[in-house]
Amino acid sequence: MGHILMPSFAFRSSLSEDSGVRSGFALSEPEMLAHLPKDNPLRAGLEGDGALRVASDVYADTVGDLLHALGATDQPGMPTLTQRVTALLKHDWRSLFTLDELMRVEAVGHHYLRLRNQGNPCQAEFRAEVMAMVDGKPGVADALAVALEHHLAYMPFFTRQVDQADRMALEALFKSERLPTDGERYFDQRFINYLNAQPDKLKDIHWRQFEGLTAEWFQRNGYEVELGPGRNDGSIDVRLWHKDSEAGAPPAVIVQCKRQAKKVERVVVKALYADMLAEKADAGLVVTTCDISPGAASDVKARAYPITTANRAAVHRWIEAMRKPDAGIVADDAVTG
Repeated sequence: MGHILMPSFAFRSSLSEDSGVRSGFALSEPEMLAHLPKDNPLRAGLEGDGALRVASDVYADTVGDLLHALGATDQPGMPTLTQRVTALLKHDWRSLFTLDELMRVEAVGHHYLRLRNQGNPCQAEFRAEVMAMVDGKPGVADALAVALEHHLAYMPFFTRQVDQADRMALEALFKSERLPTDGERYFDQRFINYLNAQPDKLKDIHWRQFEGLTAEWFQRNGYEVELGPGRNDGSIDVRLWHKDSEAGAPPAVIVQCKRQAKKVERVVVKALYADMLAEKADAGLVVTTCDISPGAASDVKARAYPITTANRAAVHRWIEAMRKPDAGIVADDAVTG
C-alpha cells in the first residue's frame, strides 16, 4: 500500500479538486471540509497546518466519501473495480466467477484503464482482453463496461480534465438566480443529485432555484411549462399545460412556489384562487419547502378551491425520482478502443 506525504493545505486543495471535478462542482476548500464526514480519519489533520502521511486507499476513500455527500455516487468510499462489477451483478456473481477470475479481471481492467487514461493506443488490446474474460457469462459484459466507466470517472488516481466553465459553483444553488439557459432544462442535474444526498439543504436554496426545480419536475412529467421571470411575475411562478392543449388555451394549472421555513398562510391560497379565476386555469398548486397552514387547508376545503399542495415531503420525492447520479460525469471523451 502506497502513501502520500504532503502538507495539510496541499491535501485540502487536492481533495477539493478531485471531488469537485468528479462531481461536476467547482468546490472551495471550506465547502469540501463542510461535506467531509465527521468520522473521516483525515478530518483532524486536514483542519490543521502540519504535514500528513496518508495511505493511498484512505485518500481514495475520502474522495469517495465526498462524492457521496455531493450526490454524485450511490455509496461512500471508493469501491475496487471488482466491487463495482459484483455490485452491479448483485448475488449472481458467485455463480459466474472464481476468485482467481475476479483477480485477473481486476488486474487487466486496471491496466486497460491506465493505458486509456494516458491515451495509449495499446489500450484497445487490453480492453479486448478483459472483455474476453467475461465472454459467455450472462449480463457480465454490460456490468463490466459500466464498472470500467465508473472507475475511470471516480478513482482519483486517474486524471480527469474538465473545463472550469463546465463546472457549477455549489454556492450558486443557494445564492444565484441564474438557471440553465439551454432551453431544455430549468434546473441543473447536479443540484438534483446534491439535494437528494443533502435533503436538509432544500429549505436553504435560493427561491429562484426552487422555482426552477418545480418547473423541471413538471417538464419531465410531460407538461408544457412556462416559468415566470422570477420578479414582477404577477405572483404566478409557473404555468402548466397538458401536452395536447390547443395553442392559446388557458393554463391547466398555475403554480405558486414558496421556499420558506414557515407554513403557507391562507392569504397565499386566496390570492392563488383569484389568479386562477383571472387566468381561467383549471387548478392551482402551492409548492413549498414547508407545508400549508391549517387555516389555509381549511379554506381550501370549505370553499372547494381546486387547489392542491406539494409540501416538503412531496418535493423530496420529486428529487429522488429525478436523481441521476452519474449524469454528465461518467461520460468521457477519451479513446475507448
